[in-house]
Amino acid sequence: MQGISRSVLPQLRLVVSALVVWLVFLSASQAENQTPVTVVVARQGEVTEKIPVVGSLIAREEVEVQPFIEGRVIEHILAEVGQRVERGQPLALIDTTEARMLLDKNSVSMLRARAAAEVEGSRLDVAAVGEAEARKALERSRALQPKGAVSQQLLDEHENAHARAVAELRLARQSLALAEADAELIARERKEIALTVERSTVRAPDAGLVLKRAARIGAMTSASASPLFVIAKDAAIEFVTQVTETSFMRLDEGMRAQISLPGYEGLLGGRLRLTAAQIDPVTRSGEVRIELDETDGLKPGVFARGSINASPRRNILLPGSAVNTASGASNVFVVKDGVVDRRNVTVGVRQEGLVEIVDGLSDGEIVVLKSGGFLKTQEKVRPVLAVSDRPTANHVASAFAVEHREMAR
Repeated sequence: MQGISRSVLPQLRLVVSALVVWLVFLSASQAENQTPVTVVVARQGEVTEKIPVVGSLIAREEVEVQPFIEGRVIEHILAEVGQRVERGQPLALIDTTEARMLLDKNSVSMLRARAAAEVEGSRLDVAAVGEAEARKALERSRALQPKGAVSQQLLDEHENAHARAVAELRLARQSLALAEADAELIARERKEIALTVERSTVRAPDAGLVLKRAARIGAMTSASASPLFVIAKDAAIEFVTQVTETSFMRLDEGMRAQISLPGYEGLLGGRLRLTAAQIDPVTRSGEVRIELDETDGLKPGVFARGSINASPRRNILLPGSAVNTASGASNVFVVKDGVVDRRNVTVGVRQEGLVEIVDGLSDGEIVVLKSGGFLKTQEKVRPVLAVSDRPTANHVASAFAVEHREMAR
């Protein structure tokens, strides 16, 4: 019995060795039959939706310069379009010939009025002296009349004389007041004429940049005509655009924006300053104004485009290559236990090579990096993890590099 066992043992060892070799070969063959796929881990990241906008640069506030004097000829132009002006700086000169003639005439009238007032003042002094003398005479007569030293007739004469003196004094005062009123009226007329002369110099009501000039030498001034000048107050330039009502409802004042201008390198930063109070019922859009961080060298009327950063939110973010979209539907390939499965997902915004997954995918699930037609549902695969080689930004999830390592064999 022991001899038989010894004779069978070498054969048994040979069979076992062959079986091990066959199992190793079978395992290797099965591993080779599994399709290697590069995968990523679905992770949540901060999403900042960028609302695209198209518009133009405008002056934040336009100041129209109208003439204060109508029907006068413009003699000189002192400012041109594109020039920066200060508050009160002369822009144009209007003819003042007639006003200066009136000013000279007023000067003569003022001299006459002052002389008349002086004459009336002298008459008032004379009347005051006469009234004082008549009053004293009347007082003496009244004191002596009871003693019989003054007759009743003389007393009556003194009373009448005093009454006339009082009336003359009152008349002198009224005449002086009238003369002074005439002088005051002429003085006021002089101020009006001087104001006309002053207003003949058209001045900038605010500091800023001259945008338009309608003033022409030889033209007549008129308040009903176009403004002589249009000034961008403080030279403040901003971006204005129309946003559809769907995006408009997600905007808040203070949101950041980036604006691109023709011929301008890089992007201009800005802040959403003002939104319209209502949506236009015809266009279904609302006006939005963006205050720019830098305005030096910018000109109103320039076409521009850009985007507004809406309020950030957190959602799953995947590389764009991991999402397959066809006929309006999107899907990804999810790997679980080495088996791939196609799953429909709802996508959100796309930015910087990443796609927001709103629904259909959970944090931590394994997703095929490159979604394509070579994969089939329930197909066994060998996942290879793509390792990120760049830091996560504030507004996007991690991007993925091409460095690989095997997850399992």
